[in-house]
Amino acid sequence: MFKSLKLKLLFFFFIINVILLSIYGAFIYNTAKKGVLNTTDTELKMMTIDVIPDFIRGDFKNAKDVADELIGEFWIEPLFAKIIYYNKKNKKIERETFSSKKHEWLFNVPLNEKGYIGSIYYFNKESYRISSMLIFDKADTKIFIQLALQKDMNSLYLKQLFIGLIIATPILLVVFLIIASMLINRTLSPVKEVISSVKSISANNLSSRISTNGVPSEIKDLVATFNQLLNDLEVSFNKITDFSNNASHELKTPLTVIRGEIEVALKQDRRPEEYKEVLKDILQESISIQKMIEQLFFLAKKDITELSNNFSELYLDEILTDTILQIEKFALNKNIHIEIKKIIPITIQANETLLKIAINNITRNAILYSSANSHITISLDKNIKEYLLIVEDSGQGIAKEDLEHIFERFYRADKTRSRKDGGRGLGLSIVKMILDIHRYSIEIKTILNRGTTVIVKIPKLDKTTKQIPKIISNS
Repeated sequence: MFKSLKLKLLFFFFIINVILLSIYGAFIYNTAKKGVLNTTDTELKMMTIDVIPDFIRGDFKNAKDVADELIGEFWIEPLFAKIIYYNKKNKKIERETFSSKKHEWLFNVPLNEKGYIGSIYYFNKESYRISSMLIFDKADTKIFIQLALQKDMNSLYLKQLFIGLIIATPILLVVFLIIASMLINRTLSPVKEVISSVKSISANNLSSRISTNGVPSEIKDLVATFNQLLNDLEVSFNKITDFSNNASHELKTPLTVIRGEIEVALKQDRRPEEYKEVLKDILQESISIQKMIEQLFFLAKKDITELSNNFSELYLDEILTDTILQIEKFALNKNIHIEIKKIIPITIQANETLLKIAINNITRNAILYSSANSHITISLDKNIKEYLLIVEDSGQGIAKEDLEHIFERFYRADKTRSRKDGGRGLGLSIVKMILDIHRYSIEIKTILNRGTTVIVKIPKLDKTTKQIPKIISNS
C-alpha cells in the first residue's frame, strides 16, 4: 500500500491510536454515565429516607402525597411513587397505591420480600430509574416504598463531555502523529546516513566502507553485510583492473614483435626459408602469449577456495619425482642436467595440482636462469620442525636490489633474457600464492654470478592434525 517505510509506520500508528483513543473515550464516557446513574441512585435513596419520618407520623395517606412532598422539597420532576403493603402471613400484597395510574407500568419490578429494613434495590425501566426499599417490618405487614425518577442521561455534563471527547480525539491524533513523525525521523536518521554513505561510493572509491558507529543493532548486520559485499566487489573489480592492465602491458611487446616481423617480411619478396624463420618467430611469440594468458587467468581467479578445499594426503617425494621427469625435456634444450641429491619419503596434506605447478615453476625458473651445459641440484630433506624442498642452480644469481621484488607480478630482474626465454614475471608470483595457500614459506639465497638456492619450508604436522588451507584472494 505504501512504499515509504515512514508512511507505513505512521499509518499503522494512526490506526492503533484511533482504536486506543476510541476505547479510552468510550471508557471515560461510560464511567461518566455510571457516575450520573450513581448520582440518581443516591438521590432516590436520600428521598426515600427523607419520607420515612413523615410516614411514621401518618402525614401521607397515599403515594401521591409522598410524590408531591418530594417534588416540592427536592424540585425534581418527573417523580412517581408507589407504596406497597405486603402481608407476611398470606405472602401477598394486601394494598398498593400509585402517585400516577398512568405510570403504573414503571413499578412492574420484583419485590424483595425477604429483605431487611433499609435494604434498597434499583431497576431500570426505559429512561427511568426505580428504587425499592423496605421501610417497615411489623408483625403481620411489610411496607415498601418505591420511587421512579427519570435518569439524567442527557444532562449538560454528559453532553459537554461527549463534545469534548469528539474534539479532543482528533487533536490528540494530530499531536501524536507529529510526535511519531519526529521519532520516526530520528529513528530512521541512521538509515539515511547509511544511504548517503552508499550513494557516495563509486567505482573510484570502492575502498570506502560504511561506518557502524552509532548504527542501531537492528541494521548493523545489514551494514556489515553490505560492507562485505563491497569487499567482494572491490576484490573482483581490482582483479578485473589488474587483469586488464597486466594483459595490455604484457601483450603490447609480443604483438609489437609479431607486427614488426610481418611488416619486415612484407617489405620485399623473400626466400621460402626466410618466411619460415619469420613464421617460427611469430609462432614462438604466439606460444608465449598463450602461456602468459593462461598464467594471467590463474592469477585472476575470484579466489582459490575451490582449489584449497581439495586438500588430500599426498606423497611429496612421488610428486617431486613426477615433476622432475616432466621438466627434464625442457632442461635438455639447454643441455642442463638435473641431479637428485637426496629424496626422503614424505606424506603431507596438500592440493596436488597446485603443488605440481609450484614445483614446476621453481624448477623451470632455475633452468631459465642457468647457463647452458650446467646442472641443477634438487633435494628433499628435513630438520626438526620442517620438511625442506631445495632447488639449487649455478646460474647468474639475483642482484640484491631485485631480490625483494621477485615475487611481484611481471617483475623481471633480467628483462631482456626473461623475454627471450619466454618468461613474463608471473612464475614466482604464482609460486608465492600457492605456498601461501598451503601455509608454506619460501627462502631464497643467492650469490651474484654463482647461483641461487630456493628453499621451500613445509611445516611438520602431527598425524592427528589436518592441514588447514589459507583462503586468500587476489586484489
